[in-house]
Amino acid sequence: MRTRLIGVAVIALALVVAGCGSSSNKTGGTSTGSVSVTKGKKGGTLTVLSASDVDSLDPGYWYYQFDQQALAEPTQRALMGWEAAKKSPTPDLAKAQPKITDGGKTFTFQLKPGIKYSPGPVKHTVRAADIKYAMERCFLPQVGNGYVNSYFQYIQGVDAFKSGKAKEISGIQAPNETTLVIKQTKPYGALTQALALPCTTPVPKEYAAKYDSGKQSTYGQHQVFTGPYMIKGAESGSTSAGYTPGKKIDLVRNPNWVAKTDFKPAYFDNIVFLGGNDLSVASRKILTGSSMMSGDFAAPPVDVLKQALQTRKDQLKILEAGSNRFIGLNTAIPPFNNENIRKAVLAGTNRNALRLTRGGPTLGTVATNFIPPDIPGGKQAQASASALDYMKNPNGDMAVAAKYFKAAGFKDGKYHGPRVLMVGDDQPPASKTGEAFQQMLKDMGFNVNYRQVPHDVMYSKFCQVPKAKVQICPNVGWGKDFFEALSIIDPVFNGKNIVPSGNVNYSQQNDPKINKMMDDAAFVVDPAKRAQAWANVDDELMKHAYSLPWLWDNDINFASKNVNLVQNLFNSSGDVTYSSLK
Repeated sequence: MRTRLIGVAVIALALVVAGCGSSSNKTGGTSTGSVSVTKGKKGGTLTVLSASDVDSLDPGYWYYQFDQQALAEPTQRALMGWEAAKKSPTPDLAKAQPKITDGGKTFTFQLKPGIKYSPGPVKHTVRAADIKYAMERCFLPQVGNGYVNSYFQYIQGVDAFKSGKAKEISGIQAPNETTLVIKQTKPYGALTQALALPCTTPVPKEYAAKYDSGKQSTYGQHQVFTGPYMIKGAESGSTSAGYTPGKKIDLVRNPNWVAKTDFKPAYFDNIVFLGGNDLSVASRKILTGSSMMSGDFAAPPVDVLKQALQTRKDQLKILEAGSNRFIGLNTAIPPFNNENIRKAVLAGTNRNALRLTRGGPTLGTVATNFIPPDIPGGKQAQASASALDYMKNPNGDMAVAAKYFKAAGFKDGKYHGPRVLMVGDDQPPASKTGEAFQQMLKDMGFNVNYRQVPHDVMYSKFCQVPKAKVQICPNVGWGKDFFEALSIIDPVFNGKNIVPSGNVNYSQQNDPKINKMMDDAAFVVDPAKRAQAWANVDDELMKHAYSLPWLWDNDINFASKNVNLVQNLFNSSGDVTYSSLK
């Protein structure tokens, strides 16, 4: 998952609470799908406490939740951006939504004139050519972007540029300083939302090219800023004065930012991100102190959250994360190449009990399918999946499981095949989820070889390596890149995405019919029809029980009592550009 999720790798997965819920049969969570934005007070300093650091200073690399919270939202502006309370992108550097022509293949943007970079080495204003170069450099291996090959692959000339046959991407054009034209080979429906990702943050080629020329770009350490804030000292051409890796990001106001051209209110004068914190200590500091906010963790640790829910509930904000958790069933090898065995396992699993291992209703809603209900197409898919007999009962139904085991050839209604390999995370609460599922499998007759390994090893050596032949991965999931079902479904279920390592198609679904449904859905231009097309894909995946979805996540953000905490619907985190001191 890319976020605490996402992007997206859940940040600090092991820190989500276990033991705060009840054994209720209810499947709903205590989340909200909306945020409240109120006018704040100008001034003051906010301190954000986190466990770790951003993944990179380079806007071309930014992908994960904390990158977005700490850098993308406060320090830069992209072609399109995300207002805190909206589920569709707002024109940011663009004057308006794009003019879309040629059957949905050509996007033409007019840019706001006169947008300045932060004080320092770049003297000219933002030009269309700067966004063109920014998008091109995202394809460079030395930048290491994680999403352009998924979302920008249909722009004309991308293949020639990636192969080295062309020095520019022909389908990205800047005919003048304030016009940007993007031409695609096919009408990719999700492009408008994808253009709100950080790859459209302007990067001046004449300044940045020298930093992009080595094996790994160093532009992040020398970048220029367009947002309301910049890293302290960046006017010198270096971010070293305001950034200490793993420890501190010190943001100060960008004096060249003009508020009337931006939708961000940017109330604080100074924002300081402090990393390397013990989360129990940091959570208590935030809740009992002043002028502080949570950073890269999805909820306070167990004891802190329990107490906060009782005595400081008004300092907590709970929001649907637009992400799912599921148990990956490897359909490429026995026994889960048998659809009836997969359906039996789905029927016999107590999803409510799995949710309790992470904290109960506060941490999310019991899932029935893959697209979360806050993503277009999710509610349609939820209605269809809830009618399936093997998904009807969130507490599990052993009678229905027995029916499918019998259909698979096991006359007594239980599994009696060879031992299966399950590999999961060795740290709670993920380890507790795996242990609970292991017991459920045993109750269904399975003999399980359950290996618990470190989180990164689980992925790099086992679950994301098809030749490892792991039959069950109990601790996987995925989160939205934006409010499109494509970003939830396609990466983890399209057969074309199966690769020898780093494979996130855990089920190894490769049915030509379903693959075509996904490929076709990506090119539906009308948003409502596109949402239904992805709901139909979800329906098909659930009809064949390709994996076991069990939770739609919530994120729990929190702040000191004197902070007016505003969440961002897109990022599911506290938004430092909308929050303020009371």
